[in-house]
Amino acid sequence: MRLLFYLSGEFEELARIEAETFLSVFGGAAKDSDIQILVGECSEEVSGYFHRFGLIHEVSEHLFSCTSLEELKERFESIEIPDGKVCVRVRNIGKRKVDSLRLERELGAILWRKGARISVSEPDHIIKVYFSGRIHAGALLHETDRKQFLLRRPDLKPFFRPGAILPRIARSLVNIAGIREGIVLDPMCGTGTILVEAGLMGLEFIGIEAYRVIAEGCSINLQYYGLPKNVVIGDVKNMGLRDGSVDGIVTDFPYLQSTKSLGEIHELYSSALKEFERVLRENSRAVFLTNLDVDDLVKEHFEIEYKLYQRLHKSLTRRIYVCKK
Repeated sequence: MRLLFYLSGEFEELARIEAETFLSVFGGAAKDSDIQILVGECSEEVSGYFHRFGLIHEVSEHLFSCTSLEELKERFESIEIPDGKVCVRVRNIGKRKVDSLRLERELGAILWRKGARISVSEPDHIIKVYFSGRIHAGALLHETDRKQFLLRRPDLKPFFRPGAILPRIARSLVNIAGIREGIVLDPMCGTGTILVEAGLMGLEFIGIEAYRVIAEGCSINLQYYGLPKNVVIGDVKNMGLRDGSVDGIVTDFPYLQSTKSLGEIHELYSSALKEFERVLRENSRAVFLTNLDVDDLVKEHFEIEYKLYQRLHKSLTRRIYVCKK
């Protein structure tokens, strides 16, 4: 199947890696890209995994891509009419803007003349048309419920501490770890945002937290979402897990606040990365966030596949490392 992904514009680079990883996990590959758009092919049945998306807003069965309104209307003349009621939805996501409501009516009329039953309010099938750098059309398969991430904001959880990452980012990172089935490890789990998202995605997980009060709070959050309290008090520098026992690592390192702690931070990263390599299975990924450039330390244990930057505020730019063992 050829899939059309509509990506978040909030952190498009991360969303694109999420979509590319999704395709790779299921034996597929990206074939084309545009602004907030990725087109890829996948031979496996993947619809049962669409609920895992974090920064992928929609996925459709790709019908065609074109460059002009005239070609768009010509291609609509050859669209196969599905059983049931149909509607057309147009979205502007590039610099070129069109009158979306007028175009929806025009394209719907083309389908109606071909025998389609049109229903704007209760459609069985939705044809999506995205105006990006080019024009892309697809039959909608899935729309991510973005409201769920707002309802799971860190400050709305029973146990809260400042600094937790947002659920939609956490979920995207878990997807980028590339785990189809298996165990996600967060060895500095804090209040449990990453663990909650992994658990709600249907993955097994293990959390390690150095401080008892935080570990207990993390357990409260997991229980609140009906998830097992798989959290232990431990040390990321000596985790006590078997060699090659986890399928992916996703974590958020504590952020350096003062040069006085530079020595301690160096020891933390050096020892933690060594442990990451030890407990991670071969050809698996470690994905972590930090406010430091630690390329040299990472390269002692992993191949850096991606390194992204996210500016959070004036004095903090987050680095996201995607590393492969």
